[in-house]
Amino acid sequence: MITVSEERAVDFESTAQIATEAFGSKHVKFYPQRMKWLYERGFGRGSSVVAAFDGDKKVGQIVLLHQKVNLNGEPVVATQLIDLFILRAYRSPTLVRRLYKEAERLCETNRVRVILGLPNPVSAPLNARFMRVHPFLSLPTRIGVSIGWPRRTRLQFSARVKTMPGDEVIERLSAFATPPGENGLSWDTATLFERISDPTCEYAVHATDNLLLVSSSRRTRGISHALLCGFFARPEAAVDSRDIRTLVRAACRLWKHPLFIYAGLNRRLPYLPGLALSARLRPPILVQFRDTACEADPTFDRFQLIDSDYV
Repeated sequence: MITVSEERAVDFESTAQIATEAFGSKHVKFYPQRMKWLYERGFGRGSSVVAAFDGDKKVGQIVLLHQKVNLNGEPVVATQLIDLFILRAYRSPTLVRRLYKEAERLCETNRVRVILGLPNPVSAPLNARFMRVHPFLSLPTRIGVSIGWPRRTRLQFSARVKTMPGDEVIERLSAFATPPGENGLSWDTATLFERISDPTCEYAVHATDNLLLVSSSRRTRGISHALLCGFFARPEAAVDSRDIRTLVRAACRLWKHPLFIYAGLNRRLPYLPGLALSARLRPPILVQFRDTACEADPTFDRFQLIDSDYV
C-alpha cells in the first residue's frame, strides 16, 4: 500500500540514493550532506518533505523549501518547490496528484502566501497544473570573459568563504542585507551566511563599498568558469558600473577562470554582466510564481541563482 505524508525525520543517505536512481542520469547525482544542509539550513527556514512510501520503502517525494519574500515592504511567507522525484516502477498520475495534494495542504496549514518554482521540463507542467503556479520570470544565461586585476582602489575584500572565520564572514556580509522595500527573497546576514555554507561547494565573497558579489567555481560540460551567484547592493547606495567590473574581475581572478556566467535579475545594478545567450543555445531559466492572496503579479527587483537551489 502506498502512503503519502509529511516526512518528519528524513534519512538523507537513502533519499540521496533514491533521488539519483529516480533521475536516471549520469549528470545528476544527489549528495546526502548537501540535501541535509539544503533542507535544514540552506535558506534559514527549513523545509517540509512530502514523501511517498511503499511500506517502509521511500519511493518518491516533493520538497517545500521555506523562504521569506519581501513584497512592497511587507515580509511574507514563501516556499519553493524542489526535488520532485518518483522511482520509475511507482510512477503514476495518481501518485503525482497525491504528492502535490499533500504539498498544497501543507502550504495552507503553514499559511504560505507565495509559491515559487524553478522547474525542469518535466516538473514545469506538473507545478502549473497541481500548484497553480504560472510563468513569472525568464532568466537568460549570460556569459562573458574578464581578465586583468580588479581595481584595488575600489575592491574592499575578496576571499573564499572557507578560508575565513565565520565571524569575519558575517561581519563582511552585514552591510548588504536586503532591505524590506526591495521586492525579492529576503536575505538577512545570518541566512545569507548559511546559504553560502554548502558543504559540497566552495563560495567566495567580494565587495566594494556599495556592492557585494557571491561567486563559486563551477565546471559545465568540461568548461570551468566563475559562477556569479548573486549581487547585493548596500541599502540606499548608488551602485557604479565600475563596482560590477571590479567584482567580476575579482571573482575571475580568485577562481583563476577568465570565463564567467550569470543568470538573474537585479534592478539595483546599472547593467547586468555578460551577454545573454540565445535561447537556442541554452533555454532561459523559468521562474514560476503564485501569490495566494493576490491575483496581480508583483514586480521583483531581484531574483538570482543564489535565490534558488541550483547553486
